[in-house]
Amino acid sequence: MSENIGFRIRLRVHIAKAFTTDETCLNVTIGNKIVEIKSQMRDEPLSNAKWITFIAREFATENEAKNFGEELKSMVQLAALASRIGVNVGEDKPTGWINEKFARSVGMIQDHERIKPNVHGLMVLPDDDNTRIAIVQATGSVTANPEQFTSALNELGESKNITYDQKGTRLLNFALMTSEPLAQMVLCISAVEDLGQNEKWNGAQSKLIEKLAAVASESTETSEVERSEVVDAIRKGLFRVSLRQGVMRLLERLELNDLRGEWDRLYAIRSGIFHGTVDYPDAEKNQAASDTIKMCGKIIFASIKKHGVVIPSIAAIHF
Repeated sequence: MSENIGFRIRLRVHIAKAFTTDETCLNVTIGNKIVEIKSQMRDEPLSNAKWITFIAREFATENEAKNFGEELKSMVQLAALASRIGVNVGEDKPTGWINEKFARSVGMIQDHERIKPNVHGLMVLPDDDNTRIAIVQATGSVTANPEQFTSALNELGESKNITYDQKGTRLLNFALMTSEPLAQMVLCISAVEDLGQNEKWNGAQSKLIEKLAAVASESTETSEVERSEVVDAIRKGLFRVSLRQGVMRLLERLELNDLRGEWDRLYAIRSGIFHGTVDYPDAEKNQAASDTIKMCGKIIFASIKKHGVVIPSIAAIHF
């Protein structure tokens, strides 16, 4: 009977800026686990790494490991956004794979070893050192302070609640990973608009819409079928809360009404660039993109905080 060796997790992510350190490994404490942060390349300094891995060991069951890994993904996204690094945690899909029979035939792995695909995201593995992963090397030149990132992770690791809708942080991290100003603005604004998509009319407004529908249903200016179509349009789709109205309500709910004017200013710039109606100098585009990231970051963080999730203190420096 084989010995139960337990499980470990490997979370491989792509970061926009490497860490400013010659260390090859950083440790952070998440709950009762020590998590190692390393380059995907063995013994590579983190200052050269754009693909990094998070390793945590000694899980009794595969399900325990997976649950911890999913929580870690949430923390990494929030910590990266708070420290303004930018991260793509992936969708747990392989980006590279080598046939095991071929790997053995060319001596890449020994008899006691196994080979696994290089997954962009989370993997649960046997808790031993017999797994080999074929890796394609990546390079980078822009670095970031690792202490800001690790301190954010440590704060989140001490929190009791890290449950939040990750779509907003994911889109803002994507914005940090691109250098194109318009792409940054579109991603950030989309992240905030998504939060206001589910806004509904209040009771008084709904009653007014119903009165309009009743007036339409009694009209004699159209056929019965046409009247029915208009009534359905009024009740089901014609008078939906607009994207801007949804955002304005969101800002009010989050007590961020002071951002209303800034939202309209930056949205107008985004629309002008997007539709080609205004030609802004590169310096103005870059400044507008930076302002949009900062504004939308404030909104996303406020929304997350509203749900009881701690916001890493480093976020106040960047947003």
